[in-house]
Amino acid sequence: MLNDDELDQLESLLLFHTDEDGMLLSEFDGFCAGLIVCPEVIMPGEWLPCVWGSRTSHLDTLEDVQDLTDLLMRHYNDVVQSLMPPALEYGPIYDQDNQTAEVLWETWCCGFERAMALRPDSWEQIVEGGDEEAAAAVNMMLALYHIAEGQSDLSKASIKTLTKDAPDIIPNLVLTLNTWTKSGTTAAPFPAWAAANQPQAPFHGTKVGRNDPCPCGSGRKYKRCCGSN
Repeated sequence: MLNDDELDQLESLLLFHTDEDGMLLSEFDGFCAGLIVCPEVIMPGEWLPCVWGSRTSHLDTLEDVQDLTDLLMRHYNDVVQSLMPPALEYGPIYDQDNQTAEVLWETWCCGFERAMALRPDSWEQIVEGGDEEAAAAVNMMLALYHIAEGQSDLSKASIKTLTKDAPDIIPNLVLTLNTWTKSGTTAAPFPAWAAANQPQAPFHGTKVGRNDPCPCGSGRKYKRCCGSN
């Protein structure tokens, strides 16, 4: 798993290389969780551009892309491993107010919702799937997102309570959704190559050459897949 220094390096690279539409570490951590517990597998070639934003001019060289992609994929796989059965604990990466030490969960939750937005119909499967606990977890995650965005129609008292309790609620929501996703109740089986659903350890990133197979598993060369982004 990424150690503290490597997480700091990833956060610095994201801060330097992503544009206004890109993500920083806490948001990316929530994004990873959303990707992994989604009922439908989403390949890195699709979701990586969401991480660094709508423009690519800020990714100056191929080395920049490789360094960032390597750490992104390694952290993604760290989250995969943390949610491999039997996943009994899950620890999100939250931001923290340096002055008050307040836990800022909102950024993480926005990242999770960005993953949900990639496959809204798949999340609807959970809500309509007959599992009340899983459906409630989806609805609660959306309720927290609306609070984070200042768009909640809940009462002020409910918003205050949920804002206070959200850091403890979120890990349980992720585990509930992860259990549903990996229970075999989804509408279609996952592809065998999907790292988030394999019983063995997922891919651990290394430097990728332009003509090497892309680490996302597409079968194409890196320069014609994730490297082209």
